[in-house]
Amino acid sequence: MKNIGKFAFFGGLVVAAIIGLFFAGNNLLPWAAAGLGVAVGMLNVKATEVRSFLVSGTALTVALIAIQTQPYNPDWLTSVVLYEKVFITHALLVVGLLTLFHIAKD
Repeated sequence: MKNIGKFAFFGGLVVAAIIGLFFAGNNLLPWAAAGLGVAVGMLNVKATEVRSFLVSGTALTVALIAIQTQPYNPDWLTSVVLYEKVFITHALLVVGLLTLFHIAKD
C-alpha cells in the first residue's frame, strides 16, 4: 500500500505520454490526464512533502514550457510535453489549493 502513490505518479506520467503519442487529437483524453493529476495531488502528497512537491513540480512545469516553445520540435514531442504538463499542473493545483486552505484555516 505504501507504493501506491509512487506508482500512481509514474503511471500518470506514462499515461500522459501515451495520450500525447497516440491520441493527441482526442478531445476527451486531456481530461483523463487532468483527472489523474488531480488524483495524484489528492492522494500522493503528504504534509511533509508539500514544499518539495510544489517547488519541483513548478520547476518541471517551467522546463516543459521551455521545451514546448523551442523551435523545430517534432509534433510528437510537443504533444507529449503538453499532456505531461496537463498532468503535472493539475497535481500542483490540487496540492497548492489544499495547502492554501490549510494555511488560511490556521
